[in-house]
Amino acid sequence: MNRWKTTWAALAAIGMALSGAQAASAGKDESSLHDLITVLKERGVIDEGDYESIAAKNAAWEQQQAESRKPTLSFWGDFRGRYEGIIYDEDETGSERTNRHRGRYRLRLNGKADINDRAKVLFRVTSGADDPRSANQTLGSAVDFDTDDFRLDMAYVHLSPFPNGRLGENGTLVLEFGKVPNAFKWKRGKDFMLWDNDITLEGVTLRSSWRFSETFETFLTGGYYIIDENSRDKDPHMVAIQAGFHADPAESISLGGRASYYRFESLDPAFHLRGEDGTGGVTTAGGNIRDGLSGGFGGQDVHVVEAAAYLALLTDTDWPVLLYGTWANNLTAESSVSFPGADEEDAAWGGGVEIGDKNKYVKLGVGYWHVEANAFPAQFIDSNLFDGVTNREGWAVYGSRSILKNTDLNLTVFVSDEIESSVPPFGDSVPDADRVRLQADVVFSFK
Repeated sequence: MNRWKTTWAALAAIGMALSGAQAASAGKDESSLHDLITVLKERGVIDEGDYESIAAKNAAWEQQQAESRKPTLSFWGDFRGRYEGIIYDEDETGSERTNRHRGRYRLRLNGKADINDRAKVLFRVTSGADDPRSANQTLGSAVDFDTDDFRLDMAYVHLSPFPNGRLGENGTLVLEFGKVPNAFKWKRGKDFMLWDNDITLEGVTLRSSWRFSETFETFLTGGYYIIDENSRDKDPHMVAIQAGFHADPAESISLGGRASYYRFESLDPAFHLRGEDGTGGVTTAGGNIRDGLSGGFGGQDVHVVEAAAYLALLTDTDWPVLLYGTWANNLTAESSVSFPGADEEDAAWGGGVEIGDKNKYVKLGVGYWHVEANAFPAQFIDSNLFDGVTNREGWAVYGSRSILKNTDLNLTVFVSDEIESSVPPFGDSVPDADRVRLQADVVFSFK
């Protein structure tokens, strides 16, 4: 009887050791359990058959635990083929540029490594040259069939003090550091009035949300981003904060809104030049007025407020309707001293409507946007509708259809023109402003 009691006690100890080992951190030595059963066998507490059975199970468990501690890697992306035609009309200077037709492609590859339940690393590499507002590669841009560029578009760590970023049952709290996505945009309609869709930020973002009920959720996002590292002076940088909500007041209605504040600080003359005519930058920007964007020559701060809202009507699930709109104002803009013909030029607004579902029949949309010269730093403005230039207004008419599994067909027409045409105040934004841009895309997604 004592032998059986000893055996059961040993087996209980082994079971407790297994449970303790499963709960232990990855850094502890898992060979202690193997040492224990070896001692039990040498003392005759367990026979050879029990020893081999328990040892095999322990080895399998240790292998399983070792595999579970390895970061999980996943990849996904898309390839887009595009025809683009740009048809110019005579601008206010009397010039008419030759129409352009070109083939383009874009390849994006995303990766994610799940380090543990509180940390993951994400990245994206894309085709394209050194333009942060475009991942497109134009066919023939590299002469004699030279190789094309591949660039790091995002690379950041996604952290949370809570497992899987969950703050209780109803909230989330995450921090992102590195070259991060622009968290101040959303996918309700076309959200490209202030920010080009391809721009990613560099710094740190803190995002949180809280769901008060099944039908109402709030979110708060803040961040600090370096625009230009300066070894001799303060770094030009941006501080941003955004708060908003999403709600479903009825089964067939969804709505939401947001308010944003962008504070550009420690701006140097080089920053202003990039916004005025693209000088010294990596994009073809322009449109900001020299002493108007920040209220004086070389002003160091630009403060912009923005509000946006959407309303989705789902009464017909085959043809849902989405209404959306955005308004923004540069609080620091002032009338130009150098160019008396220019006022503050501080506002931007836009909105549109979408109808349908690309996976059922087709999704169609139309929108209008108006961005005055000093409404926002021009180097961040959308490059498809506005050519990356302020003092522009325009329409976008678009449609999309899922034609095969993981394959979409998109058609978009952009029609734009300048808002103010007098030269010299608006001389950097008037040339080639009157034009139509047609884009026909086929997008193949994979993972």
